[in-house]
This record gives sequence, C-alpha cells and structure tokens, in this order.
Amino acid sequence: MRGVDLARWRFDWDLTFAMVAARPDGQVLHRYGGRDARGADHWLNVASLKAFLQAGLESYRSAAADAGKLGPSRSLDEVPPFAIRDKGACIHCHSVNPALRIEAQQAGTWTRASLWTYPAPARIGLDLHAERQTEVITVEPGSVAAKAGVRVGDRLARLGEARLATASDLMAALHALPPAATPTTIHVVRGDGQEPVALAAQLPSGWKVAPPEDFAWRPSKWGLSPAPGFGGPVLDPGELRELGLKPSVFAFRVSYLVNWGENKRWGQRAAAAGIAKGQVVLGAGGKRDFASIDHFHAWWRLTRKAGESVPVTLWEGGEEREIPLPVGE
Repeated sequence: MRGVDLARWRFDWDLTFAMVAARPDGQVLHRYGGRDARGADHWLNVASLKAFLQAGLESYRSAAADAGKLGPSRSLDEVPPFAIRDKGACIHCHSVNPALRIEAQQAGTWTRASLWTYPAPARIGLDLHAERQTEVITVEPGSVAAKAGVRVGDRLARLGEARLATASDLMAALHALPPAATPTTIHVVRGDGQEPVALAAQLPSGWKVAPPEDFAWRPSKWGLSPAPGFGGPVLDPGELRELGLKPSVFAFRVSYLVNWGENKRWGQRAAAAGIAKGQVVLGAGGKRDFASIDHFHAWWRLTRKAGESVPVTLWEGGEEREIPLPVGE
C-alpha cells in the first residue's frame, strides 16, 4: 500500500483480495472480492468475475464522470502511527485500519462503531448466490430485507443510488451508510421484469454490529483491547482423543504469552493469573463453542470489559480447572 491514495482507492482494507473497476479519474464503478466469515474465497469464481468486468464496462459507458467526492489525497506513508509502528517496512493492506484507528484514537475521534466496516449481506438478512451475486438466495425472517419485502429470487439492482453488480458492491454501499437508524431503498428486479422495484427499508440503530464469530477473520482485531494475552494452535481430533476429550470439542494449547512490545501487560497479567505455555484451554467465561482460535480472540476483544474477571477453563490431568483472569485495559 505504499504510495496508494487512501482517499481514492477505498476498499475493505482487512481483505486478502479486492478488485475495483474505475474510471481514469478514480471514480469507482464496481468492486469485486469481499469476504465474510465463510472464507476469503467464498465470492471468488470465474462466473462472478466475468459479471463484474461486464458490469464495469457497462457502468463506464453510462456513468457520469464525477470524482468530486474524493477527500484530499493521502497515502499510508503519511499516517504517523504507521511509520511509528511498522517503521515503513510493512505495506500490506491490513496495515491501514490499525494505523487509521490509532490516529483517530489519538485525536479523540474514534468510537467502537468504527469497527463495523463493509457489513456482510447477512447484516440486513440476505445471502446472495456465489456466482450470480445480485441474486437473492436467502432472506432471514424478521430481518431488514424481509421487512422491506425482498424475496428469494429477486435480483439486486441498487441500494439507494449505488449500483450493485457484486456482493462487494453491496458491502461497500452498506459501508457508506451510518450505523444509526437509517432509511434506505433497496431496488430489485423481480421475475421477468426489466425495471427495478423500489422497496423502502429501515435500518435500526446498531445494525452494523456483527457477532464475534463474523468479525473473527479480520486482522483488525489484533490491536483491540482488552486481549487475553495468550494463544496457541487448536488441537486436532487425534490430539483431543489422546487427552481424553471428544474430538468435536474446541480446545487449544497455549504456545505463547504476549510478553513483548507495548502490549506485554496482557501476557504478564495472564502469567500472574496462572496461565502458562503447554496448558490446554477449553474456553473462557463459560463459553465453549468457539469456532476457531480467531473466534476466541475476537470474542475476548469485543465482549470483555476492563475490570471484570473472566474464568478460563483448562483441561489438566483429565479434569477441568478454572483460573480467574482479571481483565485490564
């Protein structure tokens, strides 16, 4: 990302893959890639890529050339926290959000609502076909989409004024809306119709907030506080059997404590509580159904608060044991 204009080339910087179709002046016409908790390649396939490229050409021919809404040009190299933390060496996309977050925190403008970027279609109750990404395949009962009247089989055309050709387009359009209660319009093409039908939708306050398991894939989580201060690899079924555990349970073996850098206090606190390398962790706070170690870390950062004590459940000698771990800033 060195030298890339963050104002012009805006996309979900947590991603592992992203493409944009843009005019020469920088106006983004359509987006491709995107992801959710199902994996980095869920939306990636030849059919949807072809549709994205075709939509880019069509929008290029018809869209007005208007890049006037772009902010002042700025690259990651100009964000002070990036230069301080990464020393100018790391230029990956996932370096952008942490640097901008720290800068905003220092300026006093950052809030937790800033975490919820590029909401997945599920946030409004939709799932889309992986290849035909404007086609609705699921509408969650009682969701924003359901209340608006979206039906399975509808083809999304626009959200507000944003043209939709991919799931990534929808996520970008949702990203542009505020997290507060907000009215919008979902335009769909229904059946054999050619003209979109406008459906009024009402987004409730806090609609962007996702459960920890949906946030877990994001590298943005690592810089958030509070943190457990330890982690390690999830045990496979064979390792679980050897320990006398069912192969379906979640468990990981502690392989590190964070005892370095500016966040070493987290590992020091865990060590003081009795957490040590080699221990097997079954869960925390009474929660056992973690889907991954990333889910464990996201859950801790998004749901725990400084000042509370979280019981960490260990498996030792064929028995469970709990260690209370105080949560700090």
